[in-house]
Amino acid sequence: MAASFVAYVDEAGDEGFKFRTSPAMQRSSDWFVLAAFVTRKQTDLETVKLIDQVRREFELPPRKHVHWKDLKHPKKVRYAQLMAGLQARAIGVCVHKPSLLEPEKFQESYRLYFFAVRYLMERVSWLARDRHDTEKWGGDGTVDVLFSNRQGMPYDKMRDYLRHLQVQQASGQDVRIDFANVPPDRITTQTPGRSMGLQLADAAAGAFFNAIETDAFGNTEPRYLTTMSPILYRHQGMAHGYGLKLLPREASINLKDHAALQWLAGLK
Repeated sequence: MAASFVAYVDEAGDEGFKFRTSPAMQRSSDWFVLAAFVTRKQTDLETVKLIDQVRREFELPPRKHVHWKDLKHPKKVRYAQLMAGLQARAIGVCVHKPSLLEPEKFQESYRLYFFAVRYLMERVSWLARDRHDTEKWGGDGTVDVLFSNRQGMPYDKMRDYLRHLQVQQASGQDVRIDFANVPPDRITTQTPGRSMGLQLADAAAGAFFNAIETDAFGNTEPRYLTTMSPILYRHQGMAHGYGLKLLPREASINLKDHAALQWLAGLK
């Protein structure tokens, strides 16, 4: 039987650990974001065709790759407004690298990325488990996961990592991914320019990142994400921990008084 959902995955920020010590300094981002844009398989094509409307409104060529970073503020606001009306869900796993207790471990190749993948797949699997209705929507409850193709990323190793987590879960360890909904062999990749869904995932990742990453003057721009709020994944009405997951736990403690992140308290 076919899958019931499609999850498009993209990232924002970087995996470096050379943080800014002065406003003018070029440096690594404080945050690394991995985001999923999730649709129902039955309505996927209708949903992702929003990109065609975005191109028309922004007067872009019909097959132009819409890249969030290339858009100016007014167009990002409009893009977020259009996404807010979609029958889809967005999930962002946001890792505050300065708060990691053992940062040296996450400087190994792909370790930080795989760390974020684990928490993202948790939430994607929960969403599929809770919202699956074969009679109404069809499919077997699983998710086809499509990652934005990242040069050099060993996706086979990512699948092996998830299979290793399956083994750990079977042995009683605390692994919270519902693998019945996100089997590792359902993970594939594609270049964003060839996938409208991945371009929407890029926009979601960009909105999460702009909301939490401070600029050289210490400011963030949460408007895009709060505009997209209707499509954030919520469980029992809660977005925190579900549609928006901050990692590690220490990040919430370290940043609770940060003026540029006070908007977080108002996100329900």
